[in-house]
Amino acid sequence: MIGTQNRRTALRASLLASLGLLPLACGGTSQGGNGEDGGSSSKAGSSNKAGSTHSAGTSSGGATGGPACTNPVLDAATGLTNCDEGYSHRPEASVCGAVTGVGAAPAQGGAAGIGAALPRADGSVPCAEDPTTCSAYQNGYCNNRGELAAPTCLSGCVVDQECSAGFICVCGHDESPTNGVCRPSSCLSDLECPYGFCATYSEVCGEGGFACNSPEDDCTTNAECPSGTCAYDSSLGHRACNNAVCGRPFLVEAQARLAPLVSGSAWLQAGAAPRLEHLTPAERAELAAHWSKLGQMEHASIAAFARFSLQLLSLGAPPELVEACTQALADETAHTKLCFKLASAYAGRAVGPGPLNVTGSLRANSLEEIVDLVIAEGCFGETSAALDAQLAADEASDPVIRAAYAQIASDEERHAQLAFRFVRWALQLDHSTTHARILAALNQQSPSPAVDTVVAPCLKALLAAELAA
Repeated sequence: MIGTQNRRTALRASLLASLGLLPLACGGTSQGGNGEDGGSSSKAGSSNKAGSTHSAGTSSGGATGGPACTNPVLDAATGLTNCDEGYSHRPEASVCGAVTGVGAAPAQGGAAGIGAALPRADGSVPCAEDPTTCSAYQNGYCNNRGELAAPTCLSGCVVDQECSAGFICVCGHDESPTNGVCRPSSCLSDLECPYGFCATYSEVCGEGGFACNSPEDDCTTNAECPSGTCAYDSSLGHRACNNAVCGRPFLVEAQARLAPLVSGSAWLQAGAAPRLEHLTPAERAELAAHWSKLGQMEHASIAAFARFSLQLLSLGAPPELVEACTQALADETAHTKLCFKLASAYAGRAVGPGPLNVTGSLRANSLEEIVDLVIAEGCFGETSAALDAQLAADEASDPVIRAAYAQIASDEERHAQLAFRFVRWALQLDHSTTHARILAALNQQSPSPAVDTVVAPCLKALLAAELAA
């Protein structure tokens, strides 16, 4: 299997070739003894296995050799044990606080809310304009905590049994009238985990959840991942560094926007379905949420390219850039349909995107503002998406999923090329303005191996080429 660093090298070469700059040295990298780029002290899946560097004087769950939890502290509000390593785990199931506020349901059968007459919200009803809409649901609340997705109604919980299969009730969330929210989990507590804990994991395109640690984990915490995200991959059955593909973000005033999820088959694409027979209900629920989130982000990418098309025309861009943008818009439409086909297959019901809020999205009209958007959405966003998709394709065992990731990777790579080609054209149009925006973006971007070995070197190569011209 091609390694992560080799994938970065290949992507960087592709971007430079599209710019006619391949002979130029891409500074900022060093060569390791195996010919791969430097900049990363370990590679996910090799020497970075969870449990390989644990020290004495810590607590561990389950069998000997499990992941470390240094200075464990039980959080009374959440019922979780927090570890210095940056994750939390669940010693036992909790009962969350009393039911209060909008959408509160009367206690029945012991625990508050269980058996209540009101239906439970499934996240498909938008509530941005009227949060009281959620009062029609059991323990309803408007999920508006600054996430990428538009706010929708969800139901709070008191105990795990109130959540759907594959979810647990996590306490300590003030936004819920019960103080509890349902989160994805493949375990109920540490007692179910023979190796390690029922521990938290992150998700690039979602909120993350809980899963048992495994001897096969490629990582335990985000700090161990070059991408910054140690996610649980249910298709692999263990944690692995970031295999999410978020697509080109639709940024409005520096905030990414997504459409809410709704029920419906309008955005489904025909084709082969993924394998389902080997998956538990919890795994199917997690995969449905994962592909739904990816579908939302690919859907938002359509808006990003629609806006970019207008911006290109406003700047008098050449037809080859406009044509490439039009093709990219069609690609993102196909990606959206593909993602929601997979999400619906895993969910067992048709899901798709609702209305997308585009208010204020056309206010960025100056060259400076447009360059900022293209660098953020395209150079950084699309390049990362292309790399993530290719790595996910490398790891996927289901041929349908592998083909989906491979298609997305190929298209996102072309979209990244378009972004860099635009920046090169913008340098020719107004060198001083564009040069300043590139330097500002490089200074503001958080460092990572992907940034350091792909995006930043190629932006610097563009600057070097313009100075040499």
